[in-house]
Order: sequence, then C-alpha cells, then structure tokens
Amino acid sequence: MTSMIRRFYILPVNPGVPDATVQEMIAVLGAADRFIPGLLDSSAGVDFDSRTVLWENTFVDEASYSGPYMVHPYHIGAIDNYVMPDSPECITDNTYATRYTTPDATQKLRGGIRRVLLLNASTEADASAIEALAAQPQEMAASVFGADDVGWVSAKGRAWTHVWEQAFTDMAQLERYLDTPDGTACSSIEGFASLDIDVGSLKIFTCPFELSPAEHQSPSAPPPDTTPVLYTITAHTAAADAEAYVDLLERCYDPFMAENGTTLLERWRTLDQGYLQAEVHSTWQIDSLAAYSDLRAKTISDPHWNAYVKDAIPLVKGGSRRFHRAL
Repeated sequence: MTSMIRRFYILPVNPGVPDATVQEMIAVLGAADRFIPGLLDSSAGVDFDSRTVLWENTFVDEASYSGPYMVHPYHIGAIDNYVMPDSPECITDNTYATRYTTPDATQKLRGGIRRVLLLNASTEADASAIEALAAQPQEMAASVFGADDVGWVSAKGRAWTHVWEQAFTDMAQLERYLDTPDGTACSSIEGFASLDIDVGSLKIFTCPFELSPAEHQSPSAPPPDTTPVLYTITAHTAAADAEAYVDLLERCYDPFMAENGTTLLERWRTLDQGYLQAEVHSTWQIDSLAAYSDLRAKTISDPHWNAYVKDAIPLVKGGSRRFHRAL
C-alpha cells in the first residue's frame, strides 16, 4: 500500500511585516493544491500565540513530495518569493518542515481549528505512550500521531521526532479539550512528565484551517518543461546603499549564479539623485526551472550565496523576484 505524507511547514514571520502581506502569503500557500500535482488539502493560518504561519498539506506519495512539488513553477515562483532568503519579498526566517507517513490521510473535518504538537520524544516507550493518548482522544474531532519517517529530508535535517495533529470543530471544542485532564497534561513538557512521559522538547501551534473541495485539488501533471527561463531580481534600497548593494551582487551573487550555469543578461539601476529610493534590476538566464531547482538546493551550503544574504539583503527594503519566459 502506498503511504501518503502529512506535512506541516513552520514559517516564522519577520518582525514588522504588515498583516496584509502575511495574509497574501497565506493565500498563496493555501492555493498550492490547485496548481501542484500530487498535493492535497493545503491550508495555512497564523498561530494564535505567535506570528508564525502553519502550513499543512498532504502528498499522495513520497515521489510527489520529492519530485514534481520541488520543481513546480508555483513552488519556485509564488511560494519561494516568501521563503527564500535571497528574495526581496521574503518575510520569513528559520523555516522548517516536519511530516509523517500514513496509509490514510483523509481529512473528514474540512474546516475548524488545527492544533499541532511537535515533539522530540526521548525514547520509543515515550513515543508509544503519546500514541496511546492520541488513539483515545477526548473532545477532539480528529487525532493522529506519527513519527517523522519520511525519506526525503532537506539540508536542515529533522527538527522533531514526532507530530501529533489534532482537529477541532471550533474554539469551544478546543477549550473543552484543554480543560480535560489529558488536555492539561499534553500542553507542556511538565504536563507530559506528570504522565511519566519524557518529552525532550515541545512546540505547539494552533490556527484556523479550511480545506478546499477535493475536486479542485491536485491537477494533472503537465509535460516536462525544459525551455530556458529568465530569473529577475528587482531590489529597492536606500539611495545611499545602492552602490554597496551592487558591489555585493557583483562579488557574491553573480559568482554563485555563474558557478551554477546561469548567464547574467542585464543589470541596471535608477539614476543617482533622481529618486528618493534606488532600484537595482538584474536578470539571469537559466536553462530550465529544473536547473533552477538544482541551483536552489546548493544555496544553503554556498559561501558566496550566504555572504550575499548576510550582507546585501539587510540593504534591501523591498522589490520583487520573478521568473519569465522570453518572447
């Protein structure tokens, strides 16, 4: 039997980001199942206790997760705008994912409140004890517990050993659960300890969720696209920072891009003393979206790319990151 993957992507939002921009990202994440084959039940919401976005989704199998999803234009374009640190539109930091495999990822409750416990269980016995609690939920519409056992793992590794996802029809049901003995105990490391369960670390996220109708999800896979694409970064900086930003582009970002087979086609900047804010526009040609995906996988370990993110991105006050077709 093919196992499906339930995934939760944790996206802490940077300080000072307007609520409207956060909602734009939530809309983009929530619509992913309309574009990406093999992706189902995509929903995102802001955690009630922090400015962290919780994005939940289901993949029909691991091949969909590690393959088409990673190279799909919607992932590379719309989603990555908000999460890639070299994007002028990035509003998140220290993002990570945790997930588990299951033979049945059916979500009978299509909307309500999602509460997700991310845990590092100290031993298998501790994990088994939590699994037993999850199997006998009180005042929950749904309760599923699983180990993060998905084969494909990003360079960041596995942040948590286990996931316990809970669903509630509304806030009233959630509050009733939290008032039960199990709800109280399963809300803190100390609470778990009172049940003789050792949890090395624990993080809980709670947010509203709404899943779209199944018939609107997971379109058919398009044929492979191997045509070249144009990758454009337009960065807004303070006028006084434009020269420093261009210097960092030339010393850090351009070498990284060139080492990975791209060609810089053009770069220009606004006139000195012509505007309150400077704008720097750069366009590279990339062999294909799949080639960009390979490039993307190298970013986190590349010293040039990291130097650009560390020194140049703080100078960027806005802008855009886009992929285009040459006409």
